[in-house]
Amino acid sequence: MLKFFAAGGAAASVAASTCCVLPLILGAVGISGALVSELGVFAPYQSAFRIAAVTLLAAGFWQAYVRSPTHDSGAACAPRRTSRWVKPILWAAALLLAVVFGEPVWGRWIG
Repeated sequence: MLKFFAAGGAAASVAASTCCVLPLILGAVGISGALVSELGVFAPYQSAFRIAAVTLLAAGFWQAYVRSPTHDSGAACAPRRTSRWVKPILWAAALLLAVVFGEPVWGRWIG
């Protein structure tokens, strides 16, 4: 379930960045034109993408850092090991989402 939250949060963060961050990144690496102009199709869904990203990332961080599994008897288990890539993916997606939410501030300086 943790991998689902990490992958879903990362995908939702990328989808939420289609309004502002992703076109800048694509333009910076030389991809422009028709591909960037087609990203406007996702504009009506920005709120849904942001809500999904925050929800999935919050659940992923909770599962990765806070939740401690218990036995049926109620005694605590040994700490659960997470995959090597789950926590970095969660942090990268959270950073991307922070940039997306900060767009009203830094967007004034660019355009």
